[in-house]
Amino acid sequence: MSDREQLRQRAESVLKSLNENPKSRPIIVEFSGTPKSGKSSCIEIVSHFFRRLHFRVLSPSEGASRRTPYHLRADLVDFNTWSASYALTHILESLHDPYNYQLVILDRGLFDALAWFQLLVNRNEIDQVTCDQVHSFLLIEKWRSVVDEVFLFTADPDTSMKREKQNALIDEPGTTMNLEFLQNLNAAYNSVREKYSGDFSHFQAINTSASESTTPQSTAAQIAGIILDRFDLG
Repeated sequence: MSDREQLRQRAESVLKSLNENPKSRPIIVEFSGTPKSGKSSCIEIVSHFFRRLHFRVLSPSEGASRRTPYHLRADLVDFNTWSASYALTHILESLHDPYNYQLVILDRGLFDALAWFQLLVNRNEIDQVTCDQVHSFLLIEKWRSVVDEVFLFTADPDTSMKREKQNALIDEPGTTMNLEFLQNLNAAYNSVREKYSGDFSHFQAINTSASESTTPQSTAAQIAGIILDRFDLG
């Protein structure tokens, strides 16, 4: 039996158990990480896998790029505050939704917001006191404790820029898609990971740099298996 078929059979067994013995709340997982690290592609594959097997899945669009009002980009403090609030809103709604979701997949959530506010400190756009206050709010146990898994996707800046240019018609760097910004963002994620990863129930760091020779499908299969572990533990 192939690995894919084993994964499918395991998921079907978990779903059967969930339908017979519903849980009081959904499993909530956050995908966090740097641009062009494969995060969004992995979310699509994982979400498709569980939905196709008839799990009840909530996977809201990522707030920072698709939902946050564009005009807020002029103020990164307000922009990231809105994005963090968007993620928190979905966590709270999923806990009380009468539809009774079984799995919630967040494309950027509480951990990601911690990293972006750390970046703002590193860039001298906010002071450390303000950052600590925001971090304390995001880490309030009531909502932090229901995040069952955080997947942190990272890639080295050279890999990210190569992926950015792969299908582009222009090589002009962007506001975030440039080597200096990506280096600073990676540093912020590393700092927050060292400081706060232990505050979350489970945490997985996934390096998708070219040197790691990962594939979207293999990474998604790994993550789907981890999510099934969370159902078993829950």
